[in-house]
Amino acid sequence: TILAFITLLASHLVSAADPFIQGYPGKRSYVAGEDVTFHLSTNVGKVDVEITRIGAEREVVWSKKGIAAGEHPVPRHASSHGCDWPAAFSVKIPKSWPSGYYEAGTSSGNTQGNRTFFVVRSSQPGRDARILLQLSTNTYNAYSNWGGFSLYTYWGSAHWNKKHEPGDVLGRRVTFQRPLYRDDFRRWELPFIQWAERNGYKIDYAINSDLEFHPEMLEHYKLVLSVGHDEYWSAPMRDHLEAHITNGGNVAFFSGNTAWWQVRSEDGGRAIVCYRDPKKDPFHAGGDHRLLT
Repeated sequence: TILAFITLLASHLVSAADPFIQGYPGKRSYVAGEDVTFHLSTNVGKVDVEITRIGAEREVVWSKKGIAAGEHPVPRHASSHGCDWPAAFSVKIPKSWPSGYYEAGTSSGNTQGNRTFFVVRSSQPGRDARILLQLSTNTYNAYSNWGGFSLYTYWGSAHWNKKHEPGDVLGRRVTFQRPLYRDDFRRWELPFIQWAERNGYKIDYAINSDLEFHPEMLEHYKLVLSVGHDEYWSAPMRDHLEAHITNGGNVAFFSGNTAWWQVRSEDGGRAIVCYRDPKKDPFHAGGDHRLLT
């Protein structure tokens, strides 16, 4: 009888899933007036959410308790084409939120979710700051293996590879439509931001792909900054920044391994593509060789 009880208890403990909360925003860059959608998967039912601006100080700007969220599967190609989870809730960005790096922290009791980050750009570039810091978000994405693969052979998921794609542990496309568990922002940009804001420098914020998809903002800034580990650049990013320099703008690189790999943006900046061997790049056989990765 005791043995049967222990066997039953062990079976229950093995089958009971640990509580988890995972999520990502619909985009990584917004302006005031836009809705941030949050896509969550959890087995705890309801979660508490707190959105915080992370800079020289930590400022809570929005919070709500008991938001309902469901559990959703991780698709086979989550790392390359996204999770496709439905939005659990959304928040309209008010004009009172200054440009900056924002995190949505999720929790339920003792269960903590991943840090879900996004950037708020200035809706009037250059009005409050003449310095633009573009975060190295492409690099954050390249090194993340959540859902299967990163862009590195040594940084892929061996279990995922064995199960789904035998013989290949190297990702060639990575998406922002998934949780990103690395904390590169705190390792690189945050110490610089804390120093700059505490010393009175006013800075607006953007992400890598904003240089590609919103180049018109550059003309409003005297200085564009690259800080930390800014490794992955698309050709339009570099072209637009070089045009900014030609037109009298300034750029300062406080970063290493800068613009080392060329990538191509897809899905409007929601994903990047990079082939380590250019001969395997589809653009090698037919396409613009200037865009080879």
